Amino acid sequence: GTLSPFLAAAVAPSPAAAEQLLASWRVVEAVRTLRKWSIEGPPTNPRAAAGAVASELDIYVEEQQQEASELQALRALASESARRAEALEAEASEARAELERRDDEERRLLTRLTVSMATRSAILQVGARHLQMEVEEGASRLEATRLEVERRDAQLQVQQHELTSLKQQHSALCLQVRESIPPVSVMCRVRPSESYGAKAPANDQGGLVADSQEITVEDPSGRSRKFRMDRILDGGVSQEEVLGVAAPWVESFTRGGTACVLAYGATGSGKTYTLQGSDGCGTGPAEQRVLGLSHHALRRIIDGPGGGAVRLSILEVYCDQIRDLLALPQEGSPPALQCSRRDAQGRMVLEEVEVEVDSFAKAEEVLQRGYAARATDATLCNERSSRSHIVLTARSTTSDGQLVLVDLAGSENVHKSGADEGGKLLTEAKAINKSLSALADVVEAIAKRQAFVPYRNSRLTMLLEEILGQAKILLFVHVSPFGVDAPVTSHSLTFAGRVRSVDFGAQMLRKDQEQRLKSEHTRSMDANRRLESMIDQLRKELADLHKEKKEQKQQMAQLSEQLREQQREVTKEKELRSRLEAAGRGAESRGACADAGSGGAAGCGGSAVVPGQKPRTAPPTGVRRRVPTPHP
Repeated sequence: GTLSPFLAAAVAPSPAAAEQLLASWRVVEAVRTLRKWSIEGPPTNPRAAAGAVASELDIYVEEQQQEASELQALRALASESARRAEALEAEASEARAELERRDDEERRLLTRLTVSMATRSAILQVGARHLQMEVEEGASRLEATRLEVERRDAQLQVQQHELTSLKQQHSALCLQVRESIPPVSVMCRVRPSESYGAKAPANDQGGLVADSQEITVEDPSGRSRKFRMDRILDGGVSQEEVLGVAAPWVESFTRGGTACVLAYGATGSGKTYTLQGSDGCGTGPAEQRVLGLSHHALRRIIDGPGGGAVRLSILEVYCDQIRDLLALPQEGSPPALQCSRRDAQGRMVLEEVEVEVDSFAKAEEVLQRGYAARATDATLCNERSSRSHIVLTARSTTSDGQLVLVDLAGSENVHKSGADEGGKLLTEAKAINKSLSALADVVEAIAKRQAFVPYRNSRLTMLLEEILGQAKILLFVHVSPFGVDAPVTSHSLTFAGRVRSVDFGAQMLRKDQEQRLKSEHTRSMDANRRLESMIDQLRKELADLHKEKKEQKQQMAQLSEQLREQQREVTKEKELRSRLEAAGRGAESRGACADAGSGGAAGCGGSAVVPGQKPRTAPPTGVRRRVPTPHP
């Protein structure tokens, strides 16, 4: 009670304890004041003192009330905390129970997992053993497969070697066949009589008698003519057999050569069927699509061995106009090409459309598009008569190979075909016959070896000029088997015979050129062999020269060494001679001095003193006059 309130507040452990000490101090002071009044009496100003005591008591009462309210709040908070503690204890109990339940569940799961893992381990061990067995079995199978692959690889190498050998043999055979093909070959194909159907003449026993290379034509009057061909194909020959016959000419394309196949004959004799086949538009139930020679040939040169991509063009000679069947039509018809341009060699230059194809399917689409644009019409001789000539050209993209298939329109008797009534059919028939006559004139001029060949009399001959001069030619002449058609047949076979007897001038020139090239090649080979022998001789001589040069170098080295040795000897000899000469001169001077005795200095190398002259002085001792040394 004697401590100062501020000192008590300073020593208190907390602010609340300090305030409580201050409040207690105020109450104690108020009680002391009241006791002092009871003993000593009221102070001088009792009212102020009573007010101060009352203020102190009021502050104490308020603080006690505040503490009471805080105590009540603390009790409520404590009760709330107790409730929360009970709830937390309940939750903790539930959590302990849940934890125990989960521990039990985990123990059960661990037990099941242990059992499952043990089972799985056993299963995996069994599976591993089976897998090991399968791996070992697979390894053995793999080894067997490897051995089999090696065996088959060896067989494949043998087969490849055999295939290479066969290819070489095939190339050699193709080259032999190509060389054996004559410049011009003519074959006759007879149309089957059953193909005429209802149009076959009644009671016609036929006017043809044919064997392998000779055909006899007998007209209704009984006269007969014989014609000789390279081969005769009767009516039973299929399209595939025709391809087999024409195979050497097709194969020459794959070897970089140029071949031309022409189909000639009267209208309705089967030319278009040979080259283009049948499109399956017939009315008979057995009518089926049959491929022509153009289809089979393109399939061979594109998809066959040694084949590849080709460029195709299809031109049509219609009414003395060259039209492009692959170009976009103009006013409903194929556009006509200009024929006035010529290159430096005088060859006609055409700007036709060329389509590059790398498969037979694409080539077939091009053929269908081109053949569909060809000019055709119905006549009394043929329901679908060709009114133009077709020239199909296939050019190789990797070599100079070129294959030309020409479907010539049939020579036409306007009275039999019904074209004599005028109109478009008559104009077309006149153009066809005129162009075929121009072709016959070209053949006749070449056969007679005329200086001028009328190639420019027709667009057809202008178009075929270059081909006839470069290609190996195969002419298929088509004839009718009936006697009523004997005059037309004789005319066709006569033309074919004239073509067969002609070795087109350019062909003879080409043969001469080939012969000259072979001779030049032989000469060049001989020259090469001579040059090689000369080169070998020069190499030997050069080697000898190198060897001789080396020996000369060695001799020069030896001579140089000998020369240096001789120079050293000469030098030594010069030095020795100089020494000898010096020794001789010294001996002579000493002898002269000995002979003179004391006769004066002049006799011993001194000089006499002459009045009015300076005395001569002897050279210093050890200085010698230089004496010229003679050459060795």
